Amino acid sequence: MSWRDVAYKDVNDASRSRTLWLLFGLLSVLFVGYAAAYTYVGDGTFAGFVAGSAGLVGGILPILGILAGYRSISDDRADGSLLLSMALPQSRTELLIGTALGRVVVLLVPTLLGLSIAGLYAALRYGTEGAIAYPWFLFATALYGASFVAAAVALSAATANDRRLTYGAVVGYLLLVVLWRDLTAFAVAFLHRFDPGMGMPDWALLVQLAQPSEAYARLLDARFDIDRASRYVGDSAPAFVDWWAALAILVGWIAASLAVGYRRFESGDL
Repeated sequence: MSWRDVAYKDVNDASRSRTLWLLFGLLSVLFVGYAAAYTYVGDGTFAGFVAGSAGLVGGILPILGILAGYRSISDDRADGSLLLSMALPQSRTELLIGTALGRVVVLLVPTLLGLSIAGLYAALRYGTEGAIAYPWFLFATALYGASFVAAAVALSAATANDRRLTYGAVVGYLLLVVLWRDLTAFAVAFLHRFDPGMGMPDWALLVQLAQPSEAYARLLDARFDIDRASRYVGDSAPAFVDWWAALAILVGWIAASLAVGYRRFESGDL
């Protein structure tokens, strides 16, 4: 089996699951519901709808991505099906890449379809100014979701211990989503002896941008006005926090996660 076969099997199994169709329905209702409600909570523009949707996606997609991947390989290892799969002519690299790709597709297809439906509704309701850049929003969302799926699949490949998997998933979410900015701010304050007059140095901006949600916001800001990314734009912002850096960071999270997971998977028992 090649990595394509592994990915196809993952997607094919998921397509027969009611959970995937339920997820698609829920995400569609959520995103379209937000598009309709934006009339009352926003400025009634398409660009504003995208900015609000980005905040919604930024909170939901990490949870779904981690849930989609953190038991993807460990469950097969626990029930013995992984050992059976490895008896076929395939490498652990192909298994890891195929599993990650399959889980990415399973997560992103309902997400992007739901956002596409919501985007069409928003364009009809709020006008098409800015709608031509909507594919950029979908592209950035795909990278953002894939980064969490890759990290979760890598965790699943690295260990088969249930407790470690659970702790790893929770700690990973807290670090990558909740605590990153606070830890960066604390590190800056500590290094400058808690001087309240000290601003954010350039290197700390890059560290903050390394958080997936920050990179996602900066990438979106290349086409839309995203308040969260305002610190990375302007004449005073260093060049290394431009949109291309955010793109490289999200791709780097995907590649680095799978590389670390592979090293543990290659040396571990099946």
